[in-house]
Amino acid sequence: MKATLLTALIAATATLTGLVAKVETASAADFTWNNAWTQPTIYHESATGFNNTPFQQFVQKEGFKVLDSAKLQLDPNKLKLKYDSDVSVFFINEGASFRNQLAFNATTATTSNSGLLFKDASCGGVGCMMSGGDAVLQLGDKVKVGNIAAGTQLDFFLKTGASKILGTQTASNGDGLNHVLAYSYNNYIILGFEDVYGTASDRDFNDLVVVLDIGEANVKALMGTSIPEPSVTLSMFAVAAVSMFGLRRRLQTCNSN
Repeated sequence: MKATLLTALIAATATLTGLVAKVETASAADFTWNNAWTQPTIYHESATGFNNTPFQQFVQKEGFKVLDSAKLQLDPNKLKLKYDSDVSVFFINEGASFRNQLAFNATTATTSNSGLLFKDASCGGVGCMMSGGDAVLQLGDKVKVGNIAAGTQLDFFLKTGASKILGTQTASNGDGLNHVLAYSYNNYIILGFEDVYGTASDRDFNDLVVVLDIGEANVKALMGTSIPEPSVTLSMFAVAAVSMFGLRRRLQTCNSN
């Protein structure tokens, strides 16, 4: 490669790096709770065909502290999508004395979008840990976040009955504590929330338990077992084809000799 061409490539790379560095990234800090939000459509399990039963094993017993250990498979601070996907949230259970609410925040390098998921995350009916007579949710109820683009960071925030807002981003919590545990199971993400502010909480992370459907490919990417990009797959086929063509030519040459 000529020196002038190499110099030009280095200069172009440096310029591009500088431009990328100057992009201001939206973050969970941009999130603001909107009290005017209304409850989005709730789809019941009977209509969606979603089976909540296997996920009940992730609902921690009331008052039993969960320790951050190897059981914690995912960092709830890093729920970033690698691929475009329709995203939904399923209500699994809750063990809270508060009437909590749940919202989301979706951020890219330049945009931030947020909205309400469950205006009253209280459970009523069979299987509920803390069932109230006027509770609105049933196990397996679903709300849609919408189609989310690749590269979007998803964060979730609980507004507690004590008017504290606690989320997946530990740095955004006023007490500086982690209030969400995350697990991967059967190509879904499970989030367990702790709704008591400060060190006085029982740390059982069962005050709201939800399942995120972000698409199998995104779950695998978060777990480090991502599906190859189409371009990578095509490149692999191309290399294999060239190798086989070369081998065939060598065999033909040997046979002719």
